[in-house]
Amino acid sequence: MITRIVRRQAKRSLTNCRPLLQNVPKYDDAELLAGKLNKASYTAKRGKDTYQWAERSAQEMEEEHNDRMARMMKLRAVFQGLFLVVGVGAAYTTYMQWPQIKSWWLAEKSILDDDAIELLKKRRDEKTLLEFPKIPASEPPSSVPGVYYWGSGRNDHKNSKFPLRVAHFDGQKLRDVCLSTENANLAIDKNGDLYTWNTKSKKLILADQDLLSAKSSNGVAYALTKKGDLLIVPLADPKQRSKFLRKHRSWLRPWRRHCQYDHKLDTKNAFSGRHENKITHFDVGKEHLVFLSNTGKAYTCATGLKEAQEAKSRGQFGVPILSQFDPFPECNKIYEIELLNHSTAGSEGVARTIKKVTCGDYHTLALDSLGELYSFGLNTHGQLGQPIRYDMEYLPFPKVVSGFSAHFPRDTYLKCVDVNASGDTSFVSVVPQDIHKLIRSRGNESLRDDLDKVTYFSFGGGISGELGNGNFKHCQQDPTKLKVVNEASNDSSAPNFRPSKIAKWSCGTDHVLAELENGEVLAWGSNTQGQLGNGKKIKSCRPINIPQLLEPGNELSSSQENMQKHLLTTLQLLPGQTIKAGERSSCIYWDA
Repeated sequence: MITRIVRRQAKRSLTNCRPLLQNVPKYDDAELLAGKLNKASYTAKRGKDTYQWAERSAQEMEEEHNDRMARMMKLRAVFQGLFLVVGVGAAYTTYMQWPQIKSWWLAEKSILDDDAIELLKKRRDEKTLLEFPKIPASEPPSSVPGVYYWGSGRNDHKNSKFPLRVAHFDGQKLRDVCLSTENANLAIDKNGDLYTWNTKSKKLILADQDLLSAKSSNGVAYALTKKGDLLIVPLADPKQRSKFLRKHRSWLRPWRRHCQYDHKLDTKNAFSGRHENKITHFDVGKEHLVFLSNTGKAYTCATGLKEAQEAKSRGQFGVPILSQFDPFPECNKIYEIELLNHSTAGSEGVARTIKKVTCGDYHTLALDSLGELYSFGLNTHGQLGQPIRYDMEYLPFPKVVSGFSAHFPRDTYLKCVDVNASGDTSFVSVVPQDIHKLIRSRGNESLRDDLDKVTYFSFGGGISGELGNGNFKHCQQDPTKLKVVNEASNDSSAPNFRPSKIAKWSCGTDHVLAELENGEVLAWGSNTQGQLGNGKKIKSCRPINIPQLLEPGNELSSSQENMQKHLLTTLQLLPGQTIKAGERSSCIYWDA
């Protein structure tokens, strides 16, 4: 009922409003604007004179242009950097995935199936067979004295991965050999004459001096005579050698002319009043030399005939006044390493003397008679066995090397018995002895059982594997144990097993050769030039064996099976054979 009433009222209201809406007038926009339309031309309300532009100078316009160009250059640099990053990433990805990418291009198979893998192996074996050298049947066997050489510097670089015989040394025994890439290699024959040589020829450069050993540094050969003099022999210019060479006839053999060489280290002032009369041992680095006198005193000097370009002391001399802040010392001027020579009485009243010195490129290690080890020089890779800090980058004075005790139980007396060095790496042989047993045995028989327990340590640079501890590491300041146990030849599970000890070391720049007591040869480190002699060019961070020397007329290169059998053999030196490591090469020679 109520709803009906509401609807009626709404209908009445709409009916009453209709007349009102019908009486409202209606207008169009055209009718409203018609009164303003006429035939006159259109004129804007604002003319050109209304707008005013501020005038700018040429300098302001140039600055605006430069600013615009600077923004464009920045935007261009951003895009170039982006493209560079993308390009480097693509190149790195291509390099890392190259074997997979290369496999896509195999013409024989579009996918890497079993046949494609066999094909790759066959190609690799064929390439290896081509690189495997064939020894002529006319060549002397390995039992004949001579020199076997491998690594960089050979005439036929493809065969440098294997020890090959140098023809002009056949049947000869040598007192010493020095391998170098800067100049020709050095050799001293059984008569003590000095030669320079390579795989093509040899040349006599100094005769009648009765030399024992020779080393090369900064373009000069330093040769030690049997009398204890250290001769300075220029290698590059024969005219420089001839200035100090005199020839005269012998009274006993007038038909023969004898050579006398007068250029040597002047030790007169250094040895004056000290009962020192000769040099007994020496070693060289890139730009320095350290030698010992007959009384166990250490001396040093800079090497060469003139300073090397941009020469800088790195503390390798062990003399505080020859630090990195001081001028480089005069070549061949002798300085005493006073802090190293300072004698202190030992526990048994024996004065300390220096037993051995060895040099890396720019660092030096010294071993005294009490078994203490000292180091000085460059320490950027931890080759001094000292912490790598900004204030220890160059150490211009001798400092004791410790850190070996962490590898042994408490109450263990440690004694260093040998030390060796390569480019940026150091090697130390340590003998552990029980301190209580040592006290009880004082004055009695020596501790032979403890002396047999030698532990070998290495520290310094090892990016090429020259540390020999199983790791590739750029810096190693703490001594780490060397992996010298040759699992191929020693059965560690045997009840009476005793690892073979290293009888002789030979350290190159970034690779090492070691001869064991049983005559086997171990090698580790860089192998970019085949200097490890194992038929490969892959570096090794742990000691590995060298295959046997190739015999004349072998048929190993006829099949892959024979070659693989040979690579698994182990080189064992014959009596009289000696190993030598150089910068990027190695050799075996017969010791006179």
